[in-house]
Amino acid sequence: MADLLNKEQFATLKNYCKIDQSFDDDVLKQLVDSGSIEIARAIDTDLTPTELIKDSRFFVALMKYVEEDYYYRGTGSEVMRFPLQNKTVVNVINQLRTELGSDK
Repeated sequence: MADLLNKEQFATLKNYCKIDQSFDDDVLKQLVDSGSIEIARAIDTDLTPTELIKDSRFFVALMKYVEEDYYYRGTGSEVMRFPLQNKTVVNVINQLRTELGSDK
């Protein structure tokens, strides 16, 4: 799963997350790998992220997911963290689950 995003997509992700340095690239790649698997499996346990990455909805949901994980990493109990505030990820999962489920 190491190279799910091409260079342009990775640059877009970094821009979306407002990251202009490269020392966290490995962290971002790990978040992309784990987040993409989690989202894909929430849609259908048989899907892989590589099957979904060309869908712009999946890519936007992944960026939102990675941004949230990146900025809240290491946050302890001293900070109240609400469930994912942006419903986009959940909405995309439900849309794709419905669309892809109709083919089965």
